[in-house]
Amino acid sequence: LLTVLIFGVLSDKIGRKIIYYIGLSTTGIAILLFSFVSEFVLLLIVSSILGIGAAAQVASTLSIVADEAPENKRGRFMGFYDAMTLIGLGLGFGGGFLIMEILFGKEDISIMANSQKIEFYERVAMVSEMLFIVAAVLLFVSLTVAILLLKQKQFVKFGKEQTIREKVAFIIKDKNLRYLMPVWIPIICLYAIVLTNAEELAHTLNLHDIKLLIVLAIIFGSILIGFPLNGILSDKIGRKPFLYIGMFSFAGFVTVLIIGAEQAKENNPNLLLYLSPLMFILGIGCGAFPPAALALLTDLSPKENYGSSMGAYSVVYGTGMIIGPLSAEFSQSVGGLFGLIVLIWILCAISVFGTLLVPKHLLSKGTH
Repeated sequence: LLTVLIFGVLSDKIGRKIIYYIGLSTTGIAILLFSFVSEFVLLLIVSSILGIGAAAQVASTLSIVADEAPENKRGRFMGFYDAMTLIGLGLGFGGGFLIMEILFGKEDISIMANSQKIEFYERVAMVSEMLFIVAAVLLFVSLTVAILLLKQKQFVKFGKEQTIREKVAFIIKDKNLRYLMPVWIPIICLYAIVLTNAEELAHTLNLHDIKLLIVLAIIFGSILIGFPLNGILSDKIGRKPFLYIGMFSFAGFVTVLIIGAEQAKENNPNLLLYLSPLMFILGIGCGAFPPAALALLTDLSPKENYGSSMGAYSVVYGTGMIIGPLSAEFSQSVGGLFGLIVLIWILCAISVFGTLLVPKHLLSKGTH
């Protein structure tokens, strides 16, 4: 969060490619270090390095997508970007979780002797280290491929027009970004609550229970379909309808998910299975908001400030990913499941109200 805006500004100043390469290499180094570090303080440092690398990647990648997207296809491009992000989240979390579950999920440490527990944790650590090494290798392969594919590609630098201080000042004073803040943050909070509850649902997963596997596939599959589909449609129809579709779909989707997840914890996954057709429809609707929001930001930002604007968006995104689960935990501790549902629809209402406050001429820029 502290560096993503800086990397966005630097991608405008010194070029997209160098910041992208810095992001990939820094992330790869950090993940490799996770294989060899176990001390708490060192883990904090390596986690910070990983966050810095991710910040450089996100800011530069979004800038590259904005640069490359034709004016009448911005929603499509952002939709595919969001889809690839979701695939990465699904494969990373889902793949890692399943590997550990298959290897160690059947073992009950509560009945183990101390020596057996030590041996068990050593085996877990060894597999974890191997997974980190494999992930690091994949990142360095990605870096090599990116360098080769982008070797002939030239992205325009805008270093002469504005200093770094002027670019940061532009972001702070930009009225368009201030209009979009109350639209974005509540929906990103809902997105974070979806991921948190999907993670909790996965932890209740019994690999022999096909019902929960189907539900998890629907959660990711429906949103994955929704991203490019809604991005394409937002180019043709306009951004505003898809902002609203995304808002209400997110709220409905999270409501159904948390009620079903609560039942799954009580060994009753049937409700989620019965509601899966509704979740599929709502999931496709959830995919309407992010492409439209990112395309709208591109519509409203000067080309020379794409990096700075995308960096600011990433700050908002990261903030929402923190606030969402924390606010959900607090509301649930105060009002239980009902309190959490109330919070979900309050967040939706804030986003709807925020969209109503956005001047019509700004939203109309998304219609081509």
